[in-house]
Amino acid sequence: MRPVGGVLALLAAALGIFLALNHPLWPVGLTVAFVIWSVAVYWRPLLWLFVLPACLPFAGFSAWTGWIGVEEFDLVVLGAVAGSHARMAFGRNRRRLPARAGAGIAVRRSPGREEIGLLLLMGWSLIALARGLLDAGGLPLGWFQGYEEPLNSLRVGKSLLFVMLLLPSLRGLVERWPRLAGRCLAAGLASGLAGVSLAIVGERIGYPGLLDFSTPYRSTAWFWEMHVGGAAVDAFLALTVPFAVHAVVQARSRWRWLLAALLAMVAGYACLTTFSRGLYLGLGVSLIVLGALLASRRATAAALTSTGPGWRWWGNRLLLLGIAIEVVAVVGFGDFMGSRLSVGERDLGGRMAHWREGLSLLRSPAEGLFGRGLGRFPADYSQTVPGRQMPGRLRLIDAADGRHLRLFAGHQAGRSRSAFELLQRLPGPVAGTYTVTLDARAPQPTKFAVGLCHQHLLYAAACVQATHAVANADWRSVSLSLDAGDGLRSGWPVPVFFQLHLLGSVDFIDIDNLRVVDALGRQMLANGGFADGLSQWFFAGRHYFVPWHVDSLFLETLIDQGAIGLSLLIALLVMAMARLLRGPAAEHALSPYLLAALLACAVVGVFSSLLDMPRAAFLFHLLLCYSLLVARRVPEVLLKASPASAKIPREIPHSV
Repeated sequence: MRPVGGVLALLAAALGIFLALNHPLWPVGLTVAFVIWSVAVYWRPLLWLFVLPACLPFAGFSAWTGWIGVEEFDLVVLGAVAGSHARMAFGRNRRRLPARAGAGIAVRRSPGREEIGLLLLMGWSLIALARGLLDAGGLPLGWFQGYEEPLNSLRVGKSLLFVMLLLPSLRGLVERWPRLAGRCLAAGLASGLAGVSLAIVGERIGYPGLLDFSTPYRSTAWFWEMHVGGAAVDAFLALTVPFAVHAVVQARSRWRWLLAALLAMVAGYACLTTFSRGLYLGLGVSLIVLGALLASRRATAAALTSTGPGWRWWGNRLLLLGIAIEVVAVVGFGDFMGSRLSVGERDLGGRMAHWREGLSLLRSPAEGLFGRGLGRFPADYSQTVPGRQMPGRLRLIDAADGRHLRLFAGHQAGRSRSAFELLQRLPGPVAGTYTVTLDARAPQPTKFAVGLCHQHLLYAAACVQATHAVANADWRSVSLSLDAGDGLRSGWPVPVFFQLHLLGSVDFIDIDNLRVVDALGRQMLANGGFADGLSQWFFAGRHYFVPWHVDSLFLETLIDQGAIGLSLLIALLVMAMARLLRGPAAEHALSPYLLAALLACAVVGVFSSLLDMPRAAFLFHLLLCYSLLVARRVPEVLLKASPASAKIPREIPHSV
């Protein structure tokens, strides 16, 4: 294992440094940070089990960089892989801690059925990844390739690969320091949930308003991959909300309980303001199961009932009352949730039709068995299903007169051409008069609009816009004025975006030499001539997302990996749930919460695609692997209460 671990450590370090050095915005800073982080994991391997879930919601800056297939979270994971494998390969032998400090007992090293199943799933995913890459045209990959190009296969497949690279370290941590590993994971998940919940609070203050439940606005936090729809925030909340319950149950003092209760309240608000019916159903089912499991535990029941301290008895009931008030406020005092519930039957019919269209891509028994390859759904669906083309796409054109951008529009009947927008994030705030200049041409007469908006992904709080007609196939210089007055309305610091979208019926428009100049003559846009490709440019869809997602975790697995891949995933998921529910693993301190998290994610996954959201998919696979490793062998120390004073050990054996 030592030579293999050393090679993996070196490869992960080399790849991480390569990615960091090619970052569009902060190559030097991220390279230094990557090296420091890798060394920190080498020194304290337990760190990654906390840091990865905690920073996952925020380690993505696609809207700033223009990267879609690669993101900053990849650097965090690769640093953890490099540091942990270097520790296992090159670390010196350390004295093992005694059992009273949380060391595992009778460590068994031979692979179990769980690990064999995970290896089979990874092997099959690698085959599907290779098939997806070949189907998309193969290598080389480009930094700014989109959802229909080869890099998308790697984008979809990397999450499971990352978790499997961390699996040896995870196994060592779970076997030798199960109590500390569990505490690190739970703390990381709760921290990530707190960050997302607070981000949603700030998002809603800046856009519809904290208590506005009538405006059709669905919270997304910092999950920029939802610029074309999807359920990244739903999956993250489904996987982490049970650990808010864990924080409340495990609090041993009034102050800790108060912090945990505040987390539960803010997380409840975050979940409700996604207005996701699938998330409501998933969390409802999982929390009922979690409550039943906790009630069956004598120690937990004592903490939740009148046999516990009086402050806890009253506090828990006040917390439940507070959450009930939140539910009533969102559902009863706003129109948006009611309108979504009223069209539920129609939406379900549309989703089932979408599923049938997705399944129609499997045109032979062989494709049904093996799938079409990872990441190929957007291209295959939009090119195969009539009337379901992409609402737009970006292409760089290298012509004799130089490089420019071609903005394509789709052909969906009854769909507005503003369903696809070219975006770049600008420094804010926006005030005064701005001049927008560009060169444009189109094969047919058309209109386009430019604007400056306080915008978060798919929703704009306030905009100033101007339109222009293009009627020539030759390049024409265009100058437009945007008057933001004393400033766009915004009661909270929110991102400012430059946007451009088509309004006419033309197939495409060519754009070059984009500039946005403020009243002081300062250039606001970067890479307006596209010399650096699509660096710092982003895009978003609006109101029409079906070409990008099949809207089902299980169907997307079937389409990408076939019946074999789907069977492996379901078998591992059922195995993990069954072992967390019954047998020795059911007594593990985290088993009820892990079971609730996986169950909630599975229910959400019935109605939403999750594996094409890389960060959400990483967390799902991490909790699945953790559950399977815990279920494999439960050290005796886990069945006892853990002292609040337990600390992360300074010395970790080299095999961890």
